[in-house]
Amino acid sequence: MVQVPLEERARRIRRTILRLAATPVGCHLGGSLSMVELLVVLLGRVMNVRPQEPRWEERDSLILSKGHAAAGLYAALAEFGFIDAEELVQRYNAEGSPYTGHVSAAVPGVEFPTGSLGHGVGLGVGMALGHRLRQRANRVFVICGDGEMGEGSNWEALQIAAQHKLSGLTVLVDRNGGQNDGPTESILSQAALVQRLSAFGLGTVEVDGHDLDALASALEAPAEGPRAIVANTKKGAGVPMLRGKGPHYATFNPEQLKRALASLGEVTP
Repeated sequence: MVQVPLEERARRIRRTILRLAATPVGCHLGGSLSMVELLVVLLGRVMNVRPQEPRWEERDSLILSKGHAAAGLYAALAEFGFIDAEELVQRYNAEGSPYTGHVSAAVPGVEFPTGSLGHGVGLGVGMALGHRLRQRANRVFVICGDGEMGEGSNWEALQIAAQHKLSGLTVLVDRNGGQNDGPTESILSQAALVQRLSAFGLGTVEVDGHDLDALASALEAPAEGPRAIVANTKKGAGVPMLRGKGPHYATFNPEQLKRALASLGEVTP
């Protein structure tokens, strides 16, 4: 079987995200595009998963704490064979569809419904503790937004993770610098995020969140306790038309979709 390069998978995921932005209600575009490389490295290289058996007991788990970026996760799950890409585009956010605008556990590959920010780390800690109690080697990966790191529930959960030395837990922060209300730094500064995570007892590294090799190296490094990876990213990344700035949410008309796909090096489907 021919192996698809991760760079090509990232491009195809972005293509699907852009198509979801052109559905009747649009999608959270900027933050979906910013985390594509994180998803590609996790699902395509690091995580132990079976797309045809999404509830396999020995699987590693991915929790998208920034659950409003559902379009990004769904597009990645489609790329790696968990769901059908065309069905996703046709049914995204439609009445009665499992492909809701905030991630739904009815979708294969989604562990928890999230979207109320600040809860994903706590869920991940609970899962990691559960695996330890059952003497399982399953790992848990949580993707957070930098904006939600201003919420106290995350830090309480991180203290528990450090206290119990949960080496099966990795928290990835998609540090794209923006949230719904504006630039993260103007709302609640996360300038000392790396230092704070380290001080809370996590083995912490900062990487370019669009560098596949750097992400893989950080994720594959051995760990004696919980890890945090602060991934510096850009909203709207990978689509030159968006200039890495967003938007946070978008509903494309056919002409905008055509321009966005052309910017990505694609043609209108």
